[in-house]
Amino acid sequence: MGWFIHHVNVQAFDVQESAKFYRDIIGLKEGVRTYPETVGAMSSGPDRIAAFGRDNRGIHVVKANPSFPIQNKLFHNPTIGGHFAITVTNLETVKARLEEAGHIVSDAGVYAMAGMRQIYVFDPCQRVMEINQAIDDSAGRYPRRGEAHDLEMQEGGWTLHHVNLPAHSVPATVTYLRDLIGLEESRWIPAESSSISEFIVDPEMLAVFGDDNRGIHVVKPTAEFAAKNGFKHNPTIGGHFAVTVPDLEAVKSRLSASDVQFTDAGSYAMAGMAQVYAYDPSMNLVEINQVI
Repeated sequence: MGWFIHHVNVQAFDVQESAKFYRDIIGLKEGVRTYPETVGAMSSGPDRIAAFGRDNRGIHVVKANPSFPIQNKLFHNPTIGGHFAITVTNLETVKARLEEAGHIVSDAGVYAMAGMRQIYVFDPCQRVMEINQAIDDSAGRYPRRGEAHDLEMQEGGWTLHHVNLPAHSVPATVTYLRDLIGLEESRWIPAESSSISEFIVDPEMLAVFGDDNRGIHVVKPTAEFAAKNGFKHNPTIGGHFAVTVPDLEAVKSRLSASDVQFTDAGSYAMAGMAQVYAYDPSMNLVEINQVI
């Protein structure tokens, strides 16, 4: 089945402060959110939401709204805690499998993004997950040929590389993503001299969906991971998302100049990738990486 990560939704206590981090430090160009003709009950404006990427794909920085489910008649609140969204080719089939398995689904219809039908569901760890489908794809930019995590290059040369999901039961989350969402599990491609080789080969600790380590990483939270690797941050706990940039050294220089603590992990886990971890102003862990 063709699919890709459409966007990550990042909760922010101060949207403008977080937007400045993604724009001025990571170096992403702020985009414009496009809405459908009939919009759901949602707040807009620079203090409520900021977007990075074209056609609503990329990163959404959002102010939490506790009343959002009531206002929009949903079971789930996509503004609290952050979530990620994947685009699939047959949303109705995915929805039917979820409901048949007993999952509560919020079918929001086309209410927040132009040309996109959205549903929300809880994954096995009770995180909100969005699955969507383009209902208007006249530009032909959405998956039709069965690609796994089709790549979207954003203006300035950056892409969403993966989302990292901590799971107390990796196999249970794998079953959910494979059998209900319809994704095909892939093989992890390690760095030549990986410092986490035992972690990588254990299916109880790690699974990946998508080609070339891109897509979705399902990871067992490990308290000692940071200490074992000499990191300031623990990427196995709490989840994170990763963006690939064209000049990681420039990002590291801006992080240092802004007194933002970061972990320079080098090429320690994924073949051909240098990785850096840092917190955004709302303490969301972000990985910034570059193909080497």
